[in-house]
Amino acid sequence: MSIQIVMMLPARAASVSLARHTLAEALRVPGVASDCIDEAQVALSEACNNILRHGTADQSFEVLINIGRHELTVHILETNTGIPHARQLANWPDVDVESDGGMTLMTEFADHASFESEGGKGSVRLKKLLRWDSEEKVSSSG
Repeated sequence: MSIQIVMMLPARAASVSLARHTLAEALRVPGVASDCIDEAQVALSEACNNILRHGTADQSFEVLINIGRHELTVHILETNTGIPHARQLANWPDVDVESDGGMTLMTEFADHASFESEGGKGSVRLKKLLRWDSEEKVSSSG
C-alpha cells in the first residue's frame, strides 16, 4: 500500500488547514489509529507554520505526503532561505519552548524531523511510524 499526495499551496494560514485536513483524511483511508493521525496533524501544522513564518506572502509552498505500510513521510518545501542551517532537530537539545515551541512540537510528535536549507530553498522533513486501528490489525492478520 502506498498513498502519495502533492500539494502546491499559497503562503496563507488557510493552506495549513487544508494540508492538515488532507493528511488526516489520507491517513483515515487505510485505517491509521486516530491518536497517530492527531500527532501527525500537529507536526505537519507546525512545519507548515514554520515555512510561513520564514517565507514571504507572495510565495507558495509544496507539501509532499507519502503514506507507506509502516511510515508516513512529509516534506514541506519553500523558496526562501529562511531556515538558517541544515541540522536535524533531534540534535538540537537547547530548543526553547518559549522561543520556538513549533520545533519542540515537531520533535515531540514525529519520529524524525529535520530542517534543510540549500540553494535558496528551505524545507522541513518529517517521518512518523504509523500505528493502526485494532480493527485493521485483525483484518490484515486473518
